[in-house]
Amino acid sequence: MSDPTALAIVAEALALRDSHRHASALDVLDLVMQGRQDRLLDFGEQMLPPAAFALLVAEAVGDHMSPAEWEAFTGPKADASLRSTLQLQYALNVWPKFLQRYHIG
Repeated sequence: MSDPTALAIVAEALALRDSHRHASALDVLDLVMQGRQDRLLDFGEQMLPPAAFALLVAEAVGDHMSPAEWEAFTGPKADASLRSTLQLQYALNVWPKFLQRYHIG
């Protein structure tokens, strides 16, 4: 990923999540995204599970699959066909909720 703003968002969100486990995923993203809305950002591979940032986004938007399920079904041990299908579903159904919430794109 070469977008410095997106890279900073990912790093800050994951660090904040690690240091404040009691905070909700949505609160973490809302805090990190302050002042960063309304711009085009390229999150690269961080926008697809099993990337930790993608799992945080899934949790924040209240997706029907838990982050653990996303990780299990898209991680390196998952069936390649299942991984592809679920990553497509994530891109179509989960990621747009993040983009809409923060007016990205």
